[in-house]
Amino acid sequence: MTKLIEAALTRVIETAVPALGEETIRHMEIFRFDRGSAERFIPWSDHSRNCGLFKISCKNASGYAEYALPSTREFADLVRWASVFSRLRGMHVMEAIRYVQKQQWGSVRMLLAVSALADLEANQHQHISRKRLGSLPLERSFLMDCSEAYYHF
Repeated sequence: MTKLIEAALTRVIETAVPALGEETIRHMEIFRFDRGSAERFIPWSDHSRNCGLFKISCKNASGYAEYALPSTREFADLVRWASVFSRLRGMHVMEAIRYVQKQQWGSVRMLLAVSALADLEANQHQHISRKRLGSLPLERSFLMDCSEAYYHF
């Protein structure tokens, strides 16, 4: 959770024009893990939370952020809760970070989005294609097998 907070509090460098060749966000995916997988791969999870992974992708890179949401009605419908992120599609990463920070989506959504976007930006500039996030394999088929809910947008 510290990574989420640090990413959200980091000041964004204002630029008028995106860097040449910077890709736009093409799609996003959010996975809600089943209880066993959450306990295995997210050490700070517990039975009172829905845990999973948020992924934001451009043409050649992806950014990831883990989440643990309370198991309350507000967070029960994954599609409804995550649908606000669809507005980021087509934006450049820095533009999306600025956009998210101005929205009234609540701190949980804002922290999750900014964390995944900061990871995407770092992976873009370093040309990193991750295979794991900590102990969690990032292969889609594996993530699907571990999930009780999934949303692609």
